[in-house]
Amino acid sequence: MIRLTKLPAPQRLTDNAAAWTQTIVDKTTAGETPTQTEKSRYRHPEIKAVLVNETHGKCAYCESKLQHIHHGDVEHMFPKSLDPALTFQWENLTLACEVCNQNKSNKDPLMHHIIGPYAINPEQHLVFIGGLVFSRGTVQGTSTRALLELHRAELVEMRNYQVDRIMTVFTQIFDATLPLVVRRALYDDLVRQETCASAPYAAMARCIVRDVQRGIDPLVLEAA
Repeated sequence: MIRLTKLPAPQRLTDNAAAWTQTIVDKTTAGETPTQTEKSRYRHPEIKAVLVNETHGKCAYCESKLQHIHHGDVEHMFPKSLDPALTFQWENLTLACEVCNQNKSNKDPLMHHIIGPYAINPEQHLVFIGGLVFSRGTVQGTSTRALLELHRAELVEMRNYQVDRIMTVFTQIFDATLPLVVRRALYDDLVRQETCASAPYAAMARCIVRDVQRGIDPLVLEAA
């Protein structure tokens, strides 16, 4: 999980959120059930497209590329079931994979100490050793890892595949028989491609780079 930045709300939501919300609140207050269409207008393609852009096409929680595993669900960070008035609040919407969305369910993120990737830096609470994720000893890290099952086998398997790719490149970077300019290029490309926000499991890759670079020839790092 990495820190995310909210983009400006899509125009469709800006123009309609207040009216859509009022419909939900009025019907709920009257003991009526809003229609499925009324409840799910936040799924509009224009709204989802902005969420895909700001999450870099990844689950906001586990960082899996959504086109690799699932089309992605529009996620309410604070459950709409607990506060229908937040159903169309832009700051409350993000994108999540099906599994993380289901694991989070209707849990109150404040009460359950689930990390909100827009509000705080998750890398202060979670650390990776290879494909395994651990809490840095904080309540938020421990709760988020456990409740979202960020250590689930399928995720660890996908992360380990990424670890193998990264470490294969590091093997070349450590190879002193290669020209220095080549090793520098390999290192720069690795950091640029694997630790950028759009890369799958970027938080894990950043941990690996920080750990491994301590053993790299300083001359290789000069150009970084």
